[in-house]
Amino acid sequence: MLQHLHKEDHANWLASSTGDFTVKSTMEKIFAFGIKAQAVTVDISEEGPSEAVVTDCSGVEQKQRNQRKQRINQMGLDVCGRLRSFDLNQEPECDRDTFIEESGGSIGGHEDEEADELVGAIGVDDVMKLTFDTEEEAGEFYNLYAKLSGFGIRKSNAKRDADGISRFRKWVCCCEGYRNEKWFNYEDRKREAKPITRTGCGACFRVKYDIESVKYVVTRFIMEHNHPLASEASVQHIRSHRKVSDAEYAQAKSLKLVGARICQIMKHFVIKAGGYSNVGFCIKDLYNRMDEERRKDIFNGDAEGALGFLAAKKDADDMFFYKYHVDNEGRLARLFWADSKSRADFSVFGDVLVFDTTYKTNKYRKPLVVLAGVNNHLNSTIFGCALLSDERIETYEWVLSTFVEAMKGRKPVAVMTDGDSAMRRAIKNLLPDACHRLCSWHLHRNARSNIRCEEFNNRFYNLMARKCSTLEFEDRWARLVNECGVVENEWVKKLYRRRRLWAEAYLRGHFFAGMRSTQRCEKMNAFLNEYLNEKMRLYEFVRSFDLAIAWLRHTESKAVHTSENTKPVLTTILPELEGSAAEVFTRNVFFMVRKHLNRQGLLISEGWSEDGGNRTYYYSKYGGHEISWRVDYDRSMEKLICSCMKFESKGIPCAHMFRVMVVEGMNRIPEACISKRWTKGVHCSNNGMKEFVADEQLTQMARYGTLKSSCNTMCYYASYMDDAFNDLQQMFDKHSVDLKEKWIDRGYGGDGFAMDSRVRNDRSRRTFGLLDPRVSRCKGDHKHAEAKKKRKCGHCRQATTNEHAHTKRIRTTQQLMMIIWKTVWMTRWKNHLKLVRAGATQANGEDKHLYHNHSVAVEGTQVANKEVQEKDEALLL
Repeated sequence: MLQHLHKEDHANWLASSTGDFTVKSTMEKIFAFGIKAQAVTVDISEEGPSEAVVTDCSGVEQKQRNQRKQRINQMGLDVCGRLRSFDLNQEPECDRDTFIEESGGSIGGHEDEEADELVGAIGVDDVMKLTFDTEEEAGEFYNLYAKLSGFGIRKSNAKRDADGISRFRKWVCCCEGYRNEKWFNYEDRKREAKPITRTGCGACFRVKYDIESVKYVVTRFIMEHNHPLASEASVQHIRSHRKVSDAEYAQAKSLKLVGARICQIMKHFVIKAGGYSNVGFCIKDLYNRMDEERRKDIFNGDAEGALGFLAAKKDADDMFFYKYHVDNEGRLARLFWADSKSRADFSVFGDVLVFDTTYKTNKYRKPLVVLAGVNNHLNSTIFGCALLSDERIETYEWVLSTFVEAMKGRKPVAVMTDGDSAMRRAIKNLLPDACHRLCSWHLHRNARSNIRCEEFNNRFYNLMARKCSTLEFEDRWARLVNECGVVENEWVKKLYRRRRLWAEAYLRGHFFAGMRSTQRCEKMNAFLNEYLNEKMRLYEFVRSFDLAIAWLRHTESKAVHTSENTKPVLTTILPELEGSAAEVFTRNVFFMVRKHLNRQGLLISEGWSEDGGNRTYYYSKYGGHEISWRVDYDRSMEKLICSCMKFESKGIPCAHMFRVMVVEGMNRIPEACISKRWTKGVHCSNNGMKEFVADEQLTQMARYGTLKSSCNTMCYYASYMDDAFNDLQQMFDKHSVDLKEKWIDRGYGGDGFAMDSRVRNDRSRRTFGLLDPRVSRCKGDHKHAEAKKKRKCGHCRQATTNEHAHTKRIRTTQQLMMIIWKTVWMTRWKNHLKLVRAGATQANGEDKHLYHNHSVAVEGTQVANKEVQEKDEALLL
């Protein structure tokens, strides 16, 4: 029977056996597909000739060999079933993708006489003459031989000297030995026993280290098996022949980082290989390899791995900042970090800070604090983030003090939060000069949950956003609470005492970049949840968070490209002012400015006055004369000040200012009416900050993706041509061997691992001396709350459990009759009250008769439903 093997296995074995031509010549016999090996004597040594001498080849045998070659060439297929065009006349070259199965005289599962002839290509004498440079080479040889023969192997006993050199090593068949008797007599078995795989097979392969030749020589090789060999379809499921290579793991890891699940990654490999049998491993192997590498990353501890990653970013980026806090047990409690791009963004856009907390982003349930803002493209930008152990005042004060330290002492002008009391007190203590605003969305939600009055909730939301004077606000608030009857409500009183934190009447003139809620942070949290989940360890968390930030900055670069390299279509009747705004402001800000430019036509002049070089204009809205605005214009400085305070609150000129510009005949927006933070000229690369620098592993992944894409293009064109296919295949085999040798020699890996050797050497010592954090219990994590509200029955209002379920759906017939009668009785009683109020007393007799009928009906149902009630009670128990 013919068995297929991956090219990578063959290339790896040939690479590991450089310098030992005896091993290569023997393997060439195995690969000599279609050639009767018994008729070929190969004598290749380091001192002898390097040509194959063919002896004892009769004319009949030569004719049969040529017929086999011709038949295979006509098929155009290799043993893997893939389309291929090759020429077997090129000797001693062989098909690198095929192996011949050999069973040592006990041919199990062979269906073809031609294959039977090829099985005897390798004998015991040939194997006993082999020598190997390393123990790994011997193991790879025997594993390849086992795969083509149809059985699996595993390591057996070995001996090493004081220097760690293996003196001898033995490999046995996977069916060697017997299962322990105690597993057959296991009494408390809860699931089916595993199938028996041990048959006491004696096939083995043993090598010994020869001191004189400094090589491993074969001392024992038993070929006979006492069990049938595996068929072609079964070899792929033997454990020793399933392996996820380093290249396949690198590709799987890159797909995993972008959110692909392992089952989807496995399907990707299947499609690429042309079937499950060609992949070389199963989905369980992929799960195990991913978990194995994950455990290696956190070998010294999860906290150590996370801080090691941040320290590596600090080495690559001088402006990267991170700081952590340790509790009394030596465990990581708090962690804050910000890269150079975040610090540079804060130096320009740090006037407004949005402070929000999100949950369920890591395995330890640590709340994630995101310190964000808005840039000149109206996109969210992250200034820093922190992982906390709790949500106390001291913890938030540590976050704010560390944040100010990272930003070189600069503090924000305005801060917006969701209303958390501990967060509010920490801001008051650490940022006393900052204007604090509460999120309008959270306030409206709290109002709906505390006040069950729809009219109050709607009027409260409108009053919260109304641009009016403080006197008008006080008057409207008094009317609101009186008309809705909530004057004595404690929550309303507490809300009124904090009116300076949420009412637009008190917050006018304070710059908040147009934000009234923390919805920008909420959207960012929803975006981060696509990369983060509650099962992530800290090491995985910091890497995934870094990837999410990279995507946010990619979208920002796209907005920069749109603003700098394209021009908007001018649509207003004032092309000069509109064109001036398009040249100065970024694209998204320009669209917001153009809305106010269009609204200036709806204003009606109420007059103007002049005082020296200054003019004052009065305007009202068309159709609404109850509200008027005042605009002061300083001609000497070209400065405009409007009573609506939109420029002070949002940083953009309002419609009233544009109306004055039209009256004054201006063709451009004055410099005094342009906020620098919204312009195109703001570049975050200034202020001595470095741009974002990718870490070494991300660079390696980028190189891998680039090379893979280039190879895909080359392989696509080569697959159409026979000669190009063969040339490309030989080139891949040659360069794969050379590059792997360089990869191992330079210390990037070894022993089948794809991790940097420098990381492995650092595992023996703990860099930071930290223990992994404990699982946090925060008030915002409702899913993992300790005390859950018990479920109550909808009928009896008693607490229920899973063992004794009692809900309104489980009722006896008598209970249903009582509920129906109760509904009818209440309806008639309401009608009776209406008649009594109207003076109709004749309803008393009807009610008495109705009550009598009710008593008779209840007595009848009690007797008729006795057996049904007993059955229902048994079900309840």
